[in-house]
Amino acid sequence: MASSELPTTRRGKPSGGVSLPRGVVMAAGVVMVLQWVALGVWAFSWLMSERHGTEGMPPLGHDLRVFWTVSWITTHLGAPAAFDNATLDAAQLHFFPAYSELGHWLYPPTFQWLIQPLSRLSYGWVYALYVIVSVALFVVAVRRWRVGAGWPWLVVMAFPGLWIAILTGQNSVVTLLLMTVALTYSGTSPVLAGVCAGLLVIKPQFAVLLPLWWLCARQWRALMTMAATAALCCALTLTWEGWSLWRAFFAAVSAFNVEVVQQGAGDIWHAMPTVFAAARLVGIPLPVAYALYAIVALPSILVAAWLWAKRGPLPLRVAAAMTATLLVQPYLLYYELVWLIVPLLCLAQDRTTVGTNEGQTWLAGRLQALLWLLPLQAYLAVLWTPMGQWGVVLLPALMWLIGWRAVRAIRSQRAQQVSGAHNVAHRL
Repeated sequence: MASSELPTTRRGKPSGGVSLPRGVVMAAGVVMVLQWVALGVWAFSWLMSERHGTEGMPPLGHDLRVFWTVSWITTHLGAPAAFDNATLDAAQLHFFPAYSELGHWLYPPTFQWLIQPLSRLSYGWVYALYVIVSVALFVVAVRRWRVGAGWPWLVVMAFPGLWIAILTGQNSVVTLLLMTVALTYSGTSPVLAGVCAGLLVIKPQFAVLLPLWWLCARQWRALMTMAATAALCCALTLTWEGWSLWRAFFAAVSAFNVEVVQQGAGDIWHAMPTVFAAARLVGIPLPVAYALYAIVALPSILVAAWLWAKRGPLPLRVAAAMTATLLVQPYLLYYELVWLIVPLLCLAQDRTTVGTNEGQTWLAGRLQALLWLLPLQAYLAVLWTPMGQWGVVLLPALMWLIGWRAVRAIRSQRAQQVSGAHNVAHRL
């Protein structure tokens, strides 16, 4: 059986996953209901604020409102105007007067070209379509790994990361799908994987390590397709608005990095589950904060690269690559934690392929439960900052768990290969 295949029994039930206790499934259902109630209350408050023209809750999808506003600016004032803060701020206040907290525009022209049609519809319709598309893309992203993990759909769909992403109106589910397909199918469908990887040029910081994984695994077709797709997307934007738009993008990112990421303007550090942000919050100097970040990021890269070079079990390779990608981001916001669903499903599938004692299984199970809840905790930590971002500890712990599983799995593979060679020699 190819390493990329999901093991199934004759009845189609996964042989690699472990059934979840009924209490866990019921608890997930409760979490889902509570999230839906919270979203309903939020929507009602927002609509009342809009009706009476008073400042209140931000609109559902409050980052999507920035995308919608940029779409309008691009259509009516020209694409470069979106990077003019005065123009963007005035447009946001004009279209969303009940919410005075203003957003930034820091996306490359590849994404700006993609969202240009949004303002042809009213914001309410755009958000409704966004929710439908996001849920559908999430289902597609997790479907294959859910089968192997044996998780009920209720537990998967109740995952807080999905609903936090939908609440904020971010494109995290899109990048989740692109990265999942790129990593899962690079060995069996390299062209499809490469196209999805190349499309990550809409959020390029999440694609920087993909070439490394594929170089380690010698997956040349996927790598070349990724490069060709990314180059084509960038070339299309150059024919659309020229180099000036890219220059405006790079200038905006540079200014944002200095003022917001490094200096913490707007209390952004409270929304970042990263070692870098935690270090800056307690007053650690910038060079030391970057050094601490590197201490976490570099081992994560090495573990993932080693797994891909050794052709380790596919679930662990995918989990390691996605977790390492999150850990290497000094600037990472809570809504990106929707990515965690795939590493969790991969670990659930791998759980019975590696022997563990009862104590280790208990600790791993508790860690995975906390990681399932982490996106919700990360969002609540923005609302009540004394809670802190638990991801600063939990994300490196997840990488440690993946690495530990990987060492045991590869040792097991080697032992099986040696045993098989001995059996062949004995028969001869």
